[in-house]
Amino acid sequence: MKESRYNVWVERGETAYVYNGVTGGLLAIPRPELDALQRLLAGADGPDCSPDTFEQLARGRMIVSDEFDELGLLAGRYAATSADTSQFALTIVTSLGCNFDCPYCFEAKHPSIMDDEVQQAVLQVLDDQLPRIDAFHVTWYGGEPLVGKEPLLALSDEFITRCGQHGIKYSADIITNGYLLDEATCLELQNRRVARAQVTLDGPPDVHDRMRPLAGGKGSFWRIVQNLRHATSYLDISVRVNVDAENFEYVEQLLQILAEENLAGKIVVAPGQLVGIVGNPGAPSASYGAGHHCFSRREFAEAELRFSALAARYGFSRPSLPRPTGAPCTAVRANELVVGSHGELYKCWDSVGNGLEVIGDIRDYRHPNGRLQKWLKYDPFANDECRGCIALPVCMGGCAHHAMEPLQYENRCGTFRNTYREQVLRFVEAAERGDLVGLVSTGELVRAMETR
Repeated sequence: MKESRYNVWVERGETAYVYNGVTGGLLAIPRPELDALQRLLAGADGPDCSPDTFEQLARGRMIVSDEFDELGLLAGRYAATSADTSQFALTIVTSLGCNFDCPYCFEAKHPSIMDDEVQQAVLQVLDDQLPRIDAFHVTWYGGEPLVGKEPLLALSDEFITRCGQHGIKYSADIITNGYLLDEATCLELQNRRVARAQVTLDGPPDVHDRMRPLAGGKGSFWRIVQNLRHATSYLDISVRVNVDAENFEYVEQLLQILAEENLAGKIVVAPGQLVGIVGNPGAPSASYGAGHHCFSRREFAEAELRFSALAARYGFSRPSLPRPTGAPCTAVRANELVVGSHGELYKCWDSVGNGLEVIGDIRDYRHPNGRLQKWLKYDPFANDECRGCIALPVCMGGCAHHAMEPLQYENRCGTFRNTYREQVLRFVEAAERGDLVGLVSTGELVRAMETR
Protein backbone atom coordinates (compact mmCIF):
# COMPACT_ATOMS: atom_id res chain seq x y z
CA MET A 1 0.00 0.00 0.00
CA LYS A 2 1.03 3.60 -0.53
CA GLU A 3 -0.32 6.99 0.39
CA SER A 4 -2.14 8.98 -2.30
CA ARG A 5 -0.13 11.77 -3.83
CA TYR A 6 -3.26 13.95 -3.55
CA ASN A 7 -3.62 13.89 0.24
CA VAL A 8 -3.58 17.09 2.29
CA TRP A 9 -2.94 16.61 6.02
CA VAL A 10 -3.63 19.00 8.87
CA GLU A 11 -3.30 18.27 12.58
CA ARG A 12 -5.41 19.64 15.41
CA GLY A 13 -4.27 18.49 18.83
CA GLU A 14 -4.63 14.72 19.05
CA THR A 15 -6.54 14.45 15.79
CA ALA A 16 -5.22 14.47 12.23
CA TYR A 17 -7.42 15.21 9.23
CA VAL A 18 -6.72 14.07 5.70
CA TYR A 19 -8.44 15.43 2.59
CA ASN A 20 -8.09 13.64 -0.72
CA GLY A 21 -8.59 15.55 -3.98
CA VAL A 22 -9.41 12.48 -6.08
CA THR A 23 -12.57 11.70 -4.10
CA GLY A 24 -13.18 14.93 -2.21
CA GLY A 25 -13.21 12.81 0.96
CA LEU A 26 -12.18 14.08 4.39
CA LEU A 27 -11.31 11.77 7.28
CA ALA A 28 -10.54 12.47 10.94
CA ILE A 29 -7.99 10.11 12.50
CA PRO A 30 -6.94 9.94 16.20
CA ARG A 31 -3.21 10.23 16.85
CA PRO A 32 -2.68 6.52 17.77
CA GLU A 33 -4.35 5.47 14.50
CA LEU A 34 -2.19 7.92 12.55
CA ASP A 35 0.97 6.56 14.16
CA ALA A 36 -0.12 3.02 13.24
CA LEU A 37 -0.82 4.08 9.65
CA GLN A 38 2.59 5.70 9.30
CA ARG A 39 4.28 2.52 10.58
CA LEU A 40 2.26 0.45 8.11
CA LEU A 41 3.23 2.63 5.14
CA ALA A 42 6.87 2.59 6.23
CA GLY A 43 6.87 -1.19 6.59
CA ALA A 44 7.76 -0.97 10.27
CA ASP A 45 6.57 -3.28 13.05
CA GLY A 46 3.95 -2.23 15.57
CA PRO A 47 0.22 -2.21 16.21
CA ASP A 48 -1.89 -1.98 13.08
CA CYS A 49 -4.49 0.71 12.53
CA SER A 50 -8.03 -0.49 13.07
CA PRO A 51 -9.85 -2.29 10.23
CA ASP A 52 -12.51 0.43 10.23
CA THR A 53 -9.96 3.23 9.77
CA PHE A 54 -8.11 1.24 7.11
CA GLU A 55 -11.37 0.63 5.25
CA GLN A 56 -12.30 4.32 5.34
CA LEU A 57 -8.82 5.35 4.15
CA ALA A 58 -9.08 2.95 1.22
CA ARG A 59 -12.62 4.03 0.39
CA GLY A 60 -11.55 7.66 0.33
CA ARG A 61 -8.46 6.74 -1.77
CA MET A 62 -6.17 8.20 0.88
CA ILE A 63 -4.27 4.93 0.55
CA VAL A 64 -4.03 2.93 -2.66
CA SER A 65 -2.27 -0.20 -3.82
CA ASP A 66 1.38 0.09 -4.80
CA GLU A 67 0.64 -0.44 -8.49
CA PHE A 68 -2.33 1.90 -8.66
CA ASP A 69 -1.90 4.66 -11.29
CA GLU A 70 -3.56 7.81 -9.93
CA LEU A 71 -2.53 9.92 -12.91
CA GLY A 72 -4.04 7.33 -15.21
CA LEU A 73 -7.30 7.46 -13.27
CA LEU A 74 -7.44 11.26 -13.57
CA ALA A 75 -6.51 11.22 -17.26
CA GLY A 76 -9.32 8.74 -17.89
CA ARG A 77 -11.74 10.88 -15.93
CA TYR A 78 -10.76 13.94 -17.94
CA ALA A 79 -11.08 12.13 -21.26
CA ALA A 80 -14.44 10.58 -20.39
CA THR A 81 -16.03 13.85 -19.30
CA SER A 82 -14.53 15.77 -22.20
CA ALA A 83 -16.03 13.33 -24.70
CA ASP A 84 -19.34 12.76 -22.86
CA THR A 85 -22.27 13.10 -25.27
CA SER A 86 -25.01 12.14 -22.80
CA GLN A 87 -25.29 15.76 -21.72
CA PHE A 88 -25.53 18.84 -23.90
CA ALA A 89 -24.91 22.44 -22.87
CA LEU A 90 -25.10 25.82 -24.56
CA THR A 91 -23.99 29.22 -23.39
CA ILE A 92 -26.26 31.60 -25.28
CA VAL A 93 -25.47 35.27 -25.84
CA THR A 94 -28.90 36.78 -26.40
CA SER A 95 -27.33 40.23 -26.78
CA LEU A 96 -23.76 41.35 -27.17
CA GLY A 97 -24.92 44.84 -26.33
CA CYS A 98 -24.74 45.98 -22.73
CA ASN A 99 -26.19 48.74 -20.59
CA PHE A 100 -22.90 48.94 -18.65
CA ASP A 101 -19.49 50.34 -19.57
CA CYS A 102 -17.03 48.44 -17.37
CA PRO A 103 -13.38 49.42 -17.92
CA TYR A 104 -12.13 45.86 -17.41
CA CYS A 105 -14.63 44.04 -19.67
CA PHE A 106 -12.99 41.35 -21.83
CA GLU A 107 -15.57 41.71 -24.62
CA ALA A 108 -15.66 44.14 -27.51
CA LYS A 109 -19.35 45.03 -27.23
CA HIS A 110 -21.51 45.49 -30.32
CA PRO A 111 -25.23 46.30 -29.94
CA SER A 112 -27.07 43.20 -31.11
CA ILE A 113 -30.03 41.02 -30.19
CA MET A 114 -30.39 37.45 -31.38
CA ASP A 115 -32.84 37.34 -34.29
CA ASP A 116 -35.43 34.72 -35.25
CA GLU A 117 -33.19 33.02 -37.80
CA VAL A 118 -30.48 32.36 -35.24
CA GLN A 119 -33.05 31.24 -32.68
CA GLN A 120 -34.43 28.69 -35.13
CA ALA A 121 -30.92 27.43 -35.81
CA VAL A 122 -30.36 26.99 -32.08
CA LEU A 123 -33.57 24.97 -31.83
CA GLN A 124 -32.49 22.81 -34.75
CA VAL A 125 -29.25 22.00 -32.96
CA LEU A 126 -31.19 20.99 -29.86
CA ASP A 127 -33.54 18.84 -31.95
CA ASP A 128 -30.51 17.05 -33.39
CA GLN A 129 -29.25 16.35 -29.86
CA LEU A 130 -32.49 15.24 -28.20
CA PRO A 131 -32.48 11.59 -29.33
CA ARG A 132 -29.15 10.86 -27.65
CA ILE A 133 -28.90 13.07 -24.51
CA ASP A 134 -30.14 12.74 -20.95
CA ALA A 135 -29.86 16.39 -19.92
CA PHE A 136 -29.65 19.85 -21.45
CA HIS A 137 -28.30 22.90 -19.64
CA VAL A 138 -28.26 26.55 -20.74
CA THR A 139 -26.30 29.48 -19.38
CA TRP A 140 -27.74 32.81 -20.49
CA TYR A 141 -24.88 35.18 -21.15
CA GLY A 142 -23.95 38.48 -22.74
CA GLY A 143 -23.15 41.33 -23.18
CA GLU A 144 -26.08 41.63 -20.90
CA PRO A 145 -28.51 38.76 -21.52
CA LEU A 146 -31.50 40.69 -20.19
CA VAL A 147 -31.01 43.30 -22.91
CA GLY A 148 -32.04 40.35 -25.08
CA LYS A 149 -34.81 39.18 -22.76
CA GLU A 150 -37.30 38.54 -25.57
CA PRO A 151 -35.25 35.82 -27.29
CA LEU A 152 -34.26 34.47 -23.87
CA LEU A 153 -37.89 33.90 -22.92
CA ALA A 154 -38.92 32.61 -26.34
CA LEU A 155 -36.08 30.10 -26.52
CA SER A 156 -36.67 29.02 -22.93
CA ASP A 157 -40.28 28.16 -23.70
CA GLU A 158 -39.20 26.08 -26.69
CA PHE A 159 -36.43 24.34 -24.72
CA ILE A 160 -38.85 23.37 -21.95
CA THR A 161 -41.43 22.05 -24.43
CA ARG A 162 -38.94 20.06 -26.50
CA CYS A 163 -37.14 18.58 -23.50
CA GLY A 164 -40.45 17.69 -21.88
CA GLN A 165 -41.60 15.85 -24.99
CA HIS A 166 -38.44 13.73 -24.98
CA GLY A 167 -38.11 13.21 -21.22
CA ILE A 168 -34.89 15.23 -21.09
CA LYS A 169 -33.87 17.05 -17.92
CA TYR A 170 -33.63 20.81 -18.59
CA SER A 171 -31.94 23.40 -16.38
CA ALA A 172 -30.68 26.96 -16.78
CA ASP A 173 -28.83 29.78 -15.05
CA ILE A 174 -27.97 33.35 -15.96
CA ILE A 175 -24.97 35.64 -15.62
CA THR A 176 -26.28 39.20 -15.43
CA ASN A 177 -25.16 42.58 -14.16
CA GLY A 178 -28.40 42.66 -12.17
CA TYR A 179 -29.57 46.11 -13.24
CA LEU A 180 -32.57 44.79 -15.19
CA LEU A 181 -33.45 42.09 -12.66
CA ASP A 182 -36.74 43.64 -11.56
CA GLU A 183 -39.34 41.49 -9.82
CA ALA A 184 -41.40 40.83 -12.94
CA THR A 185 -38.28 39.62 -14.73
CA CYS A 186 -37.35 37.39 -11.79
CA LEU A 187 -40.76 35.73 -12.01
CA GLU A 188 -40.39 35.30 -15.79
CA LEU A 189 -37.02 33.66 -15.29
CA GLN A 190 -38.28 31.38 -12.54
CA ASN A 191 -41.14 30.27 -14.78
CA ARG A 192 -38.55 29.38 -17.44
CA ARG A 193 -36.58 27.20 -15.01
CA VAL A 194 -33.72 29.62 -14.54
CA ALA A 195 -32.68 28.56 -11.07
CA ARG A 196 -29.52 30.57 -10.42
CA ALA A 197 -28.21 34.04 -11.19
CA GLN A 198 -24.73 35.46 -10.82
CA VAL A 199 -24.64 39.20 -10.22
CA THR A 200 -21.57 41.40 -9.78
CA LEU A 201 -20.89 44.09 -7.17
CA ASP A 202 -17.32 45.37 -7.07
CA GLY A 203 -17.38 47.28 -3.79
CA PRO A 204 -19.41 49.88 -1.90
CA PRO A 205 -21.34 52.43 -4.02
CA ASP A 206 -18.54 54.82 -4.94
CA VAL A 207 -16.12 52.02 -5.83
CA HIS A 208 -18.66 49.87 -7.67
CA ASP A 209 -20.05 52.81 -9.64
CA ARG A 210 -16.55 53.67 -10.83
CA MET A 211 -15.82 50.10 -11.89
CA ARG A 212 -19.28 49.17 -13.23
CA PRO A 213 -21.03 52.34 -14.41
CA LEU A 214 -24.00 52.44 -16.71
CA ALA A 215 -23.29 53.33 -20.31
CA GLY A 216 -23.25 57.10 -20.03
CA GLY A 217 -21.50 57.09 -16.66
CA LYS A 218 -24.29 56.94 -14.07
CA GLY A 219 -24.03 54.66 -11.07
CA SER A 220 -25.63 51.23 -10.83
CA PHE A 221 -25.01 50.04 -7.26
CA TRP A 222 -28.25 50.83 -5.48
CA ARG A 223 -30.46 49.69 -8.33
CA ILE A 224 -28.74 46.29 -8.23
CA VAL A 225 -29.07 46.02 -4.45
CA GLN A 226 -32.74 46.97 -4.71
CA ASN A 227 -33.19 44.15 -7.21
CA LEU A 228 -31.39 41.66 -4.98
CA ARG A 229 -33.96 42.21 -2.23
CA HIS A 230 -36.69 40.55 -4.29
CA ALA A 231 -34.51 38.37 -6.55
CA THR A 232 -33.66 36.08 -3.63
CA SER A 233 -37.32 35.02 -3.48
CA TYR A 234 -37.14 33.64 -7.02
CA LEU A 235 -33.52 32.64 -7.72
CA ASP A 236 -30.42 31.35 -5.99
CA ILE A 237 -28.20 34.42 -6.07
CA SER A 238 -24.42 34.49 -6.02
CA VAL A 239 -22.64 37.84 -5.94
CA ARG A 240 -19.25 37.99 -7.61
CA VAL A 241 -16.87 40.70 -6.42
CA ASN A 242 -14.16 41.30 -9.00
CA VAL A 243 -11.04 42.38 -7.15
CA ASP A 244 -7.61 43.78 -7.77
CA ALA A 245 -5.15 45.51 -5.46
CA GLU A 246 -7.03 48.81 -5.77
CA ASN A 247 -10.53 47.82 -4.69
CA PHE A 248 -9.84 44.86 -2.39
CA GLU A 249 -9.55 47.07 0.69
CA TYR A 250 -13.22 48.03 0.27
CA VAL A 251 -14.59 44.48 0.40
CA GLU A 252 -15.60 44.68 4.04
CA GLN A 253 -17.56 47.89 3.44
CA LEU A 254 -19.51 46.10 0.72
CA LEU A 255 -20.27 43.15 2.98
CA GLN A 256 -21.42 45.50 5.74
CA ILE A 257 -23.87 47.15 3.35
CA LEU A 258 -25.22 43.83 2.12
CA ALA A 259 -25.66 42.65 5.71
CA GLU A 260 -27.52 45.87 6.57
CA GLU A 261 -29.79 45.15 3.60
CA ASN A 262 -30.72 41.85 5.29
CA LEU A 263 -29.12 39.75 2.56
CA ALA A 264 -26.93 37.59 4.82
CA GLY A 265 -28.01 33.99 4.55
CA LYS A 266 -29.89 34.76 1.33
CA ILE A 267 -26.99 35.21 -1.09
CA VAL A 268 -23.51 33.78 -1.48
CA VAL A 269 -20.60 36.17 -2.06
CA ALA A 270 -17.30 35.17 -3.66
CA PRO A 271 -14.30 36.97 -5.21
CA GLY A 272 -13.25 36.98 -8.85
CA GLN A 273 -9.78 37.82 -10.13
CA LEU A 274 -9.46 40.80 -12.44
CA VAL A 275 -6.93 40.27 -15.23
CA GLY A 276 -5.97 42.27 -18.28
CA ILE A 277 -6.98 39.95 -21.14
CA VAL A 278 -5.09 41.09 -24.22
CA GLY A 279 -6.33 38.49 -26.71
CA ASN A 280 -9.20 40.73 -27.88
CA PRO A 281 -7.63 44.08 -28.78
CA GLY A 282 -11.05 45.76 -29.09
CA ALA A 283 -12.02 44.99 -25.51
CA PRO A 284 -11.51 47.39 -22.58
CA SER A 285 -9.55 44.72 -20.67
CA ALA A 286 -6.75 44.93 -23.23
CA SER A 287 -5.58 48.16 -21.56
CA TYR A 288 -6.93 47.59 -18.04
CA GLY A 289 -3.95 45.63 -16.75
CA ALA A 290 -1.49 48.36 -17.74
CA GLY A 291 -3.12 51.03 -15.58
CA HIS A 292 -4.16 48.89 -12.60
CA HIS A 293 -2.46 46.51 -10.23
CA CYS A 294 -4.05 43.17 -11.00
CA PHE A 295 -3.27 40.41 -8.54
CA SER A 296 -1.01 37.59 -9.59
CA ARG A 297 -2.61 34.20 -9.07
CA ARG A 298 -0.67 33.67 -5.84
CA GLU A 299 -1.68 37.13 -4.60
CA PHE A 300 -5.29 36.42 -5.49
CA ALA A 301 -5.18 33.07 -3.67
CA GLU A 302 -4.08 34.85 -0.51
CA ALA A 303 -6.68 37.58 -1.01
CA GLU A 304 -9.34 34.90 -1.47
CA LEU A 305 -8.54 33.53 2.00
CA ARG A 306 -9.02 36.96 3.55
CA PHE A 307 -12.18 37.51 1.53
CA SER A 308 -13.63 34.17 2.62
CA ALA A 309 -12.97 34.94 6.27
CA LEU A 310 -14.81 38.26 5.95
CA ALA A 311 -17.69 36.69 4.05
CA ALA A 312 -18.08 34.02 6.76
CA ARG A 313 -18.01 36.67 9.48
CA TYR A 314 -20.88 38.55 7.87
CA GLY A 315 -22.91 35.43 7.09
CA PHE A 316 -22.36 35.21 3.32
CA SER A 317 -20.40 31.96 3.05
CA ARG A 318 -19.14 28.89 4.85
CA PRO A 319 -15.78 27.21 4.42
CA SER A 320 -15.86 24.48 1.79
CA LEU A 321 -13.53 22.04 0.14
CA PRO A 322 -13.09 21.76 -3.62
CA ARG A 323 -14.82 18.91 -5.36
CA PRO A 324 -13.03 16.65 -7.82
CA THR A 325 -13.76 17.45 -11.43
CA GLY A 326 -13.32 16.08 -14.92
CA ALA A 327 -12.99 18.34 -17.96
CA PRO A 328 -13.58 21.59 -16.08
CA CYS A 329 -15.45 23.87 -18.49
CA THR A 330 -17.27 24.37 -21.77
CA ALA A 331 -14.04 25.18 -23.60
CA VAL A 332 -12.73 21.62 -23.29
CA ARG A 333 -15.98 19.63 -23.38
CA ALA A 334 -16.83 18.34 -26.83
CA ASN A 335 -20.63 18.54 -26.51
CA GLU A 336 -20.83 22.15 -25.37
CA LEU A 337 -20.85 25.40 -27.36
CA VAL A 338 -21.06 29.14 -26.88
CA VAL A 339 -23.53 30.76 -29.30
CA GLY A 340 -23.04 34.44 -30.09
CA SER A 341 -25.92 36.81 -30.76
CA HIS A 342 -25.30 36.68 -34.53
CA GLY A 343 -25.04 32.89 -34.51
CA GLU A 344 -21.25 32.78 -34.42
CA LEU A 345 -19.81 29.95 -32.33
CA TYR A 346 -17.08 29.97 -29.70
CA LYS A 347 -15.71 27.43 -27.25
CA CYS A 348 -14.72 29.75 -24.39
CA TRP A 349 -16.75 32.41 -22.57
CA ASP A 350 -13.71 34.70 -22.65
CA SER A 351 -13.72 34.55 -26.46
CA VAL A 352 -17.17 36.12 -26.90
CA GLY A 353 -17.01 39.13 -29.20
CA ASN A 354 -13.54 38.25 -30.49
CA GLY A 355 -13.72 37.47 -34.20
CA LEU A 356 -10.30 35.81 -34.06
CA GLU A 357 -11.75 33.08 -31.82
CA VAL A 358 -14.90 32.20 -33.79
CA ILE A 359 -14.98 28.46 -34.51
CA GLY A 360 -18.01 28.37 -36.81
CA ASP A 361 -21.67 29.32 -37.21
CA ILE A 362 -24.77 27.83 -35.58
CA ARG A 363 -26.46 27.57 -38.99
CA ASP A 364 -23.74 25.14 -40.10
CA TYR A 365 -22.56 23.90 -36.71
CA ARG A 366 -21.51 20.48 -38.01
CA HIS A 367 -18.65 22.08 -39.94
CA PRO A 368 -16.50 24.11 -37.53
CA ASN A 369 -13.21 25.60 -38.61
CA GLY A 370 -9.75 24.54 -37.47
CA ARG A 371 -9.82 26.75 -34.36
CA LEU A 372 -11.97 24.18 -32.59
CA GLN A 373 -9.11 21.71 -32.37
CA LYS A 374 -6.92 23.83 -30.12
CA TRP A 375 -9.61 23.53 -27.44
CA LEU A 376 -10.41 19.87 -27.86
CA LYS A 377 -6.71 18.96 -27.98
CA TYR A 378 -5.89 20.87 -24.80
CA ASP A 379 -4.35 18.27 -22.50
CA PRO A 380 -3.25 19.18 -18.97
CA PHE A 381 -1.63 15.76 -18.66
CA ALA A 382 0.93 16.79 -21.26
CA ASN A 383 2.08 19.54 -18.89
CA ASP A 384 4.70 18.35 -16.39
CA GLU A 385 3.76 21.12 -13.97
CA CYS A 386 0.12 20.01 -13.95
CA ARG A 387 1.06 16.33 -13.69
CA GLY A 388 3.05 17.04 -10.54
CA CYS A 389 0.54 19.40 -8.90
CA ILE A 390 -1.43 18.39 -5.81
CA ALA A 391 -4.42 20.40 -7.11
CA LEU A 392 -4.76 18.46 -10.36
CA PRO A 393 -7.87 16.42 -9.35
CA VAL A 394 -9.85 19.58 -8.53
CA CYS A 395 -8.39 21.80 -11.25
CA MET A 396 -7.65 19.53 -14.24
CA GLY A 397 -5.44 22.12 -15.85
CA GLY A 398 -7.66 25.04 -14.91
CA CYS A 399 -8.44 27.69 -17.50
CA ALA A 400 -7.43 26.54 -20.97
CA HIS A 401 -7.85 30.07 -22.30
CA HIS A 402 -5.25 31.40 -19.88
CA ALA A 403 -3.00 28.38 -20.40
CA MET A 404 -2.79 29.23 -24.11
CA GLU A 405 -1.98 32.89 -23.49
CA PRO A 406 1.66 33.40 -22.40
CA LEU A 407 0.90 36.58 -20.44
CA GLN A 408 -1.88 34.84 -18.50
CA TYR A 409 -0.31 31.41 -18.14
CA GLU A 410 0.09 31.59 -14.35
CA ASN A 411 -3.55 32.62 -13.99
CA ARG A 412 -4.74 29.32 -15.43
CA CYS A 413 -4.65 27.63 -12.03
CA GLY A 414 -7.28 27.49 -9.33
CA THR A 415 -6.34 28.89 -5.93
CA PHE A 416 -6.13 25.46 -4.29
CA ARG A 417 -2.66 25.06 -5.77
CA ASN A 418 -1.36 27.92 -3.64
CA THR A 419 -3.44 27.63 -0.46
CA TYR A 420 -4.49 23.98 -0.22
CA ARG A 421 -3.35 23.53 3.37
CA GLU A 422 -4.99 26.74 4.52
CA GLN A 423 -8.27 25.83 2.82
CA VAL A 424 -8.43 22.39 4.43
CA LEU A 425 -7.46 23.82 7.82
CA ARG A 426 -10.14 26.50 7.63
CA PHE A 427 -12.77 23.86 6.84
CA VAL A 428 -11.64 21.67 9.74
CA GLU A 429 -11.59 24.60 12.18
CA ALA A 430 -15.14 25.53 11.20
CA ALA A 431 -16.24 21.93 11.70
CA GLU A 432 -14.64 21.78 15.13
CA ARG A 433 -16.38 25.00 16.15
CA GLY A 434 -19.68 23.42 15.17
CA ASP A 435 -20.25 25.75 12.21
CA LEU A 436 -20.50 22.67 9.97
CA VAL A 437 -22.44 20.38 12.25
CA GLY A 438 -22.30 16.71 11.33
CA LEU A 439 -19.64 17.03 8.64
CA VAL A 440 -16.63 15.70 10.53
CA SER A 441 -16.46 12.91 13.08
CA THR A 442 -13.50 10.79 14.11
CA GLY A 443 -13.08 7.64 12.06
CA GLU A 444 -15.86 8.44 9.59
CA LEU A 445 -15.33 9.35 5.96
CA VAL A 446 -17.57 12.40 5.76
CA ARG A 447 -17.51 13.24 2.07
CA ALA A 448 -16.54 11.20 -0.95
CA MET A 449 -17.76 12.72 -4.18
CA GLU A 450 -16.61 11.02 -7.35
CA THR A 451 -17.08 13.33 -10.30
CA ARG A 452 -19.47 12.39 -13.09
